[in-house]
Amino acid sequence: MSPVAAAKNEVTSCKFENLLMISVEEAFVAIETASSISANRKTETVALPQSVGRVIAKEVFSDVDSPPHNKSVMDGFAVQAADIAAGVRDFRVLETIVAGKLPNQKVIAGTTSRIMTGAPLPEGADSIVMIEMANIGYSDPTPDVVTLSVTLPFPKGRHQMPRAGNFARGQLIFSVGHRIRPVDVGLLAEIGAATVDVYCRTRVSVLPTGDELVDCRSVPAASQIRNSNGPMITAIASGWGCDVAELGIGIDNRAALEAKIDEGLQQDVMILSGGVSAGTMDLVPEVLASMGVEQIFHKVKVKPGKPIFFGVLNGPTRRCLVFGLPGNPVSSLVGMHLFVSTAVSILSGIPETKARPPRFESLLTEPHQTRGDRPTFWPGRQTGKDPRQVQPLKWNGSSDLLSLRDAEGLIHFPVRETPFGAGDAVKFLPFFPQ
Repeated sequence: MSPVAAAKNEVTSCKFENLLMISVEEAFVAIETASSISANRKTETVALPQSVGRVIAKEVFSDVDSPPHNKSVMDGFAVQAADIAAGVRDFRVLETIVAGKLPNQKVIAGTTSRIMTGAPLPEGADSIVMIEMANIGYSDPTPDVVTLSVTLPFPKGRHQMPRAGNFARGQLIFSVGHRIRPVDVGLLAEIGAATVDVYCRTRVSVLPTGDELVDCRSVPAASQIRNSNGPMITAIASGWGCDVAELGIGIDNRAALEAKIDEGLQQDVMILSGGVSAGTMDLVPEVLASMGVEQIFHKVKVKPGKPIFFGVLNGPTRRCLVFGLPGNPVSSLVGMHLFVSTAVSILSGIPETKARPPRFESLLTEPHQTRGDRPTFWPGRQTGKDPRQVQPLKWNGSSDLLSLRDAEGLIHFPVRETPFGAGDAVKFLPFFPQ
């Protein structure tokens, strides 16, 4: 049995051994399987301007031909190519045709119509001669006769686009599972999609935990730190198009944690940070178990972020996917971009086969060495000279957020005993994939 198939079998029973550190691949499979079960695929109809970032839930077809007629793609003169091939130079001008108006005259041998870019070709014409090849200027009125000086050969169909040359009425334009980008809005408008059927937003709750945390507006005491994970996780999830419920800060107290976790479990996904390691005050896994959350895994062979927790609440009236991310901020960031993003994508309507975060083949700009027996996701950026090249940034470990100021994503370094050299192939996981 393959590792992937074995992992799927494990997820069917929603269990990995408590102390088993699973691979990144097994974690992906576990999350994909649990997320596919959770996906309720509820849909809604939204106005086109509000559709960006949403995932299409119903196939979108064109109700028009584009262009709706044979059209000119140049300012010039509509002619019959046979006239040009026969050496005709002087043409009687019938009319001027502009975009948005229909032609009134049929072009026959020895005649032409002046035409503007985007205007429909008149009957009989099959080609356009650019205005630069005519003996008049752009501002001249429609002349009676025009001389066209054309460089041969001049094939039929020059400088014109046939009707439906872009797409045809009834053609499938967007399939189910496509996430709408700003660049898609113009096309949707062209085909008359004033509203779009999309999957409902994924509902996410965020709970950073720890007695040491204070709000970012507070001045921390000697034993405290500002809560950076909560705002960061909320911002990432909001950027994915989720509806996010912020639950404040969870202190290391069982009753207080139970109350906040019970509130968070009302959503599709609950994301906690901190309290998932093996310390005395790391109460999160124990409290989750007492509230019916079944652990699927608790350790992943990844650096940073090994003690990540993933479980499922599968109650009679609600189902929630639960992620417990490590408290160090870069560990939380890696967990969000690797694993939580996969679950949110599936719940948002992205097909399971496309849910994992994209990782692009890249080349290192400089030597680099990682240590240990876990694959490492290191902050990096693409170089301006060649977007395929990536540079690892100076990074002091999973508590160092300053390195992320210049980071554009994470460089995936597989386990390797020897150092990586400049030019070695690696994979790059961008924070904002195009």
